[in-house]
Amino acid sequence: MKGQQEAFGRTGSGLLAIDQWRRRLHLANAGKPRGIAQDTGVNDLTDHGFGAEFVRLVDGGPSPDARQVALVPGAEIPILALDLPKGLRGQAREQVARRQLRDRTSLTGDVIEMRPFAPSAQADSWHRVLLADAGRLGEWRRNAGPLCRALLPDYLALPTCPALWTVGQVDGQILVRLGPDDGFSAMPPVALALLSKQIQQSEAKPSAILCLSDDMPEVEALAVANDIAIVRDAQALKPLGLPMPKVLGHGELAFDLRRNPQLARARLRAALAPWRWPLLVGLGAAAVWAAALTIETKRIETEIDALRQQTESLARTHFIPTGPLLDLRVQVAQALAQHRKAAAGGGAPDMSALDLFARAAAVIARTNAQTDSAVSGSPDALTLVMRVTDFAAADALAEALRDAGLQVDVVETRVTDAAAEVRSELRITGDARVAK
Repeated sequence: MKGQQEAFGRTGSGLLAIDQWRRRLHLANAGKPRGIAQDTGVNDLTDHGFGAEFVRLVDGGPSPDARQVALVPGAEIPILALDLPKGLRGQAREQVARRQLRDRTSLTGDVIEMRPFAPSAQADSWHRVLLADAGRLGEWRRNAGPLCRALLPDYLALPTCPALWTVGQVDGQILVRLGPDDGFSAMPPVALALLSKQIQQSEAKPSAILCLSDDMPEVEALAVANDIAIVRDAQALKPLGLPMPKVLGHGELAFDLRRNPQLARARLRAALAPWRWPLLVGLGAAAVWAAALTIETKRIETEIDALRQQTESLARTHFIPTGPLLDLRVQVAQALAQHRKAAAGGGAPDMSALDLFARAAAVIARTNAQTDSAVSGSPDALTLVMRVTDFAAADALAEALRDAGLQVDVVETRVTDAAAEVRSELRITGDARVAK
């Protein structure tokens, strides 16, 4: 018998486990007087029916050992469904859940503790929470101690699987598991009312109800009235296409009541813990790099200031002795251009583009040439586009302008497309006599 109990505690699944569950619950309800053994601190097999792996806590009793799961009354730890937005994740989802809970119960976090309840596949989209009185939970934690595997509400110890509800009766309480993600414990009248309401409101009724206690005619009648199969043996689940129910096989140990109820914060802390020292080393390296970059930037800025001061000093000495220094590149270029002009012209004044056009116009008036355009690209240069009868006339016009003392460069001479005329582009840049 002891070997069978250990097998049930380790595996939590299989035909033997389900049959032992039924026998243990039957013994718990039909055997010697029920209750909590005050002398030992935990119930024996016939007292609670869960097996050697599970123990019920007793105030002032010894703590469970490392292989045992401590159970507390599920009626004191209900599962509450909340209406949470689908897009919320992590800590933001928990904050909204706590606000909804405070609005519905008017209880603050120092009175009641809340923790998300969802299988691992729905860890980010949970909408149910476990609720527990903060003071009562503190007592359970102290009694459970740090060595036991977990501290759970008793209904989470029931075997279950998807599309299967499990019902059992222990110590005058009815324990109900509504699949892997829901459950409750209550007195028989309350439990039957909750079970009936759950059947009526469920979007998908269970394929079967596994009844682990023999004397539960109300549950059987409720199942028959709603066309739900009632089974007492695991063998009967196979024709219904249901998998074998498992005990603690759906992540129940993750909802240990001793753990931090701030699920997202605890997960984030656990995820970041291995990166703590590498992150600190990286931050230190980044700080050293930033300090070195700041020092190098200041050094470069100092060199730039020294070069700017040296450049301004040279400009003052050689090019711009007076006046403000606005744009050194432009001002120095203008000063150099003036020096070049003065050196090339021997000090003679330059002719403007207007003077060049006036002198050229006097020559053009004596010929049959026609002026198409006259453009001044600079103050001392002029570009003329002329139309003449032929190429000989174009050469004669250029020569006449040179004879008038102008510097003439023939840019282009070609036949026009629209008429049988010659187009000649001439660039006049100054007085040829001054240049000589």
